[in-house]
Amino acid sequence: MNLRRWLYWLLLIGFLWLVIRQFNEIEKITKTFAQGQWQWVLVAAGLLLINYALYALLYQLAFATVGIASRMRDLLAITFASIFVNATTPTAGTTGFALFIDDARRRGHSSTRSTVAVLTVVVADFGAFCLLLVVGLVELFRLHELQFYELIAALLLFLLVGAMATALGLGLWRPRWLHHVLRRLQQGVNYVGGWVRHPDWLTADWSERNAAEFTTAARVMAAQPHKLAYTVFVALTLHIVAILSLYTIFLAFHQPAHFGVLMAAYTMTILLSIISPTPSGMGIVEGLMPVIYVSLGLPIAAATIISLTFRGLSFWFPMLIGFIMLRRLTLFRAPERSLAEQEQTHLAAIITAVMGIVNLLSGATPGLAYRVQLLVHYSPLQIRHGGHLTAVLAGFALLVLAQGLWRRKQTAWLLTVGILILSILIHLVKGLDYEEAMLATALLIYLVTQRSHFHALSDQPSIWQGVWALVGALAFTLAYGAIGFYLLDRHFRVHHDLMADIRQTVTMFTQFYDPGLEPVTGFGRYFVSSIYGVGAVTLGYALFMLLRPVLVRTPASASERHRATQIVQAYGRSSLARFALFSDKSYYFSPGGSVVAYVVKRRTALALGDPIGPPADRATVILGFKEFCTRNDWAAAFYQTLPDDLEAYRAAGFDFLCIGHEAIVHLKNFSLAGSDNKSMRTVVNRFTKLGYQAILHEPPLSDGLLRELRAISDEWLAMMQSNEKRFSLGWFDDDYIHNSPVMAVHAPDEAIVAFANLVSEYQRNEGAVDLMRRRCAIENGTMDFLFISFFLWAKARGYASFNLGLSALAGIGERPNDPAVERALRSIYEHVNQFYNFRGLHEFKEKFHPEWSPRYLIYRRPASLLGVALTLQWASSGDNMFDEYIVPWLKNRFFYNKATA
Repeated sequence: MNLRRWLYWLLLIGFLWLVIRQFNEIEKITKTFAQGQWQWVLVAAGLLLINYALYALLYQLAFATVGIASRMRDLLAITFASIFVNATTPTAGTTGFALFIDDARRRGHSSTRSTVAVLTVVVADFGAFCLLLVVGLVELFRLHELQFYELIAALLLFLLVGAMATALGLGLWRPRWLHHVLRRLQQGVNYVGGWVRHPDWLTADWSERNAAEFTTAARVMAAQPHKLAYTVFVALTLHIVAILSLYTIFLAFHQPAHFGVLMAAYTMTILLSIISPTPSGMGIVEGLMPVIYVSLGLPIAAATIISLTFRGLSFWFPMLIGFIMLRRLTLFRAPERSLAEQEQTHLAAIITAVMGIVNLLSGATPGLAYRVQLLVHYSPLQIRHGGHLTAVLAGFALLVLAQGLWRRKQTAWLLTVGILILSILIHLVKGLDYEEAMLATALLIYLVTQRSHFHALSDQPSIWQGVWALVGALAFTLAYGAIGFYLLDRHFRVHHDLMADIRQTVTMFTQFYDPGLEPVTGFGRYFVSSIYGVGAVTLGYALFMLLRPVLVRTPASASERHRATQIVQAYGRSSLARFALFSDKSYYFSPGGSVVAYVVKRRTALALGDPIGPPADRATVILGFKEFCTRNDWAAAFYQTLPDDLEAYRAAGFDFLCIGHEAIVHLKNFSLAGSDNKSMRTVVNRFTKLGYQAILHEPPLSDGLLRELRAISDEWLAMMQSNEKRFSLGWFDDDYIHNSPVMAVHAPDEAIVAFANLVSEYQRNEGAVDLMRRRCAIENGTMDFLFISFFLWAKARGYASFNLGLSALAGIGERPNDPAVERALRSIYEHVNQFYNFRGLHEFKEKFHPEWSPRYLIYRRPASLLGVALTLQWASSGDNMFDEYIVPWLKNRFFYNKATA
């Protein structure tokens, strides 16, 4: 999903770049559009409506072939709705077909038979189009305009149709061969899917189901060849009607329409919409078709207008009709409808960005002369020049707000509605640009119908900060401009008093009339530009503040912490449960009695571990936390989750990534006896002979002991050139350590040289270690002695196991079919130890023969991984990333190298 989002934006940027490159042609395009004969455009629209009626007839014939009766009006509504669904759902290009199948199933017909009917439509439609495509390719070749990408796209379609024809042939004559081929294909696809942790892309019954459907379809077609021929004839007819509509558009804009040009133009338009990385060719067709039309000999202005008009009538307008049909028809209660509605906000964001580009272009180009004359003659308002400036500013604002709409921002919706209302008025008064005003009106109506989907909140203090910053900056700009004009009087042609200078500054932002203060020096022109610069920066800053996600400014309240403590004590079952109660966490509580401990940095809410609460509430709290984050404009993620609930996360729309393994020592089998444990036995014997002791200090610890432990901790941090870690670890907090059991290694002189504290896992009979600190100069093997003593003490106390914590990146990406991200992390584990010794820590824990239990990172989409990683670093370093990473790197990079040079 997110890949498609970025693809949309790249296409928009590419389109804008193309327009800028052809800026001199924009005025020609505008004139060509205004000079069009609209009666022919209406004829084209009527022909395309007939085209879609024939599509509905095509489905009716196909359903009749398998014995399913359908009404034309119902099929026509579903045809339009399928266009919208195909363009907006993740499985674009196939989900629309499911609407026809669902309609038949709702009326009591077999899914298999309806699937065969849909397959018949696809075969007839693609088969008929391939006949026309051959003609189009021949014409392009004859005109010496056949491009490589056109040939590749055609070959892909031919291969697709050939594969379908082969499947039908095998289904008719060799069904067992077809099943075998599809099963091999299923295994290959799922093997590739395993690399990205989607080994079930094709379900277990996919090959069997599709083989049965192709076999049934082939037998139906073979039994009724006359009906199949009639269906193909209707499919060919609807394409011919569409070609006639394109012909009338050529006539509307005064361009000769030769047969070869028409065939090449039409077939390439349809081909690119079928074989495209974007749904229905969105962005691809709009970007490439003008180029193809120009190659066929059309002027660039006419090529752009004709291609966009045909695309608008054949795709964009029917898609709008489909949206209306989808909302009104009662048969769509299936997941396809919810998927489409989820994408409606993204569609609104894309159209808003396009409207922003339209505003920029409209403001940057002059109005049509006869319309301007009408305004001059009849309008008392002198705001035409200012209207161009306001249109540009509105376009800039719409481009910024499109990102907020993509994030479902409520504030972005309100601002966009206001700016669109302003745009409608400005387009009319600056040059009677009713075309742009109509586009803005259509978008405004669409946004109003989608009001309920924009519910993500903005940060209230930031909103007021942005408003006051805008007011203050405008006041500053007014004073800056007025005083500047007054003091720099000699740099301008016309000289005024202070009040005139104030009016001049206000006029620069409103442009209700031409003030006449023209700069005559370079510095004067610079000063005028600086006022616009201050205004642009002010507007950008205000929009940024208005669209900020909700910020967590205050820690959880005492009542929230008390409630979280009760839940954790009742349901905690991991080594992270105790850390959920630390002061850096905020809490989300579910109605079912669960809690999620999380930290918010930037736009990511990172939860620590799994939700804690009743197991039956797990799926509900995951969905609830996701929706809670969406409302606050946060991306939800979970760090160090257990493997138990991966399916619940996947059902909620998350993906997962293994990030390492926890080392768990089972104490029942832990012993110093035997040859395998000789090294540990040697360590214990050596330290005992030297006079060292490992003593467990029960809480509460004395003040003297606490001071000694803090001194060791500070010495260790200085040695490691590190600050305290947070979030998934504890830190040396006096209250925390004061109330923790601490295992300390005492030297022969009774001074403590190393220690570690014990963390409870509440409902699990397992101990866990948190802080592990030592002096700089210690006897070799001290930490081994510390942990062996800790294990023996825990075993004597009846603990079943002991958790040594996460060994990050260990044991992941080792298999060839592991996801690519895990294999990349494996490379980090193998080669990067500059900031953290992953391998050394893992080898230390491996000494104690633990069981390795996987831990996962839960995230929404691959593009969010970088944001999650940064959030984790910020949360772990306590917002001290500069001191934690940058300063040590600079010291090692410059000062250490100089000292050793």
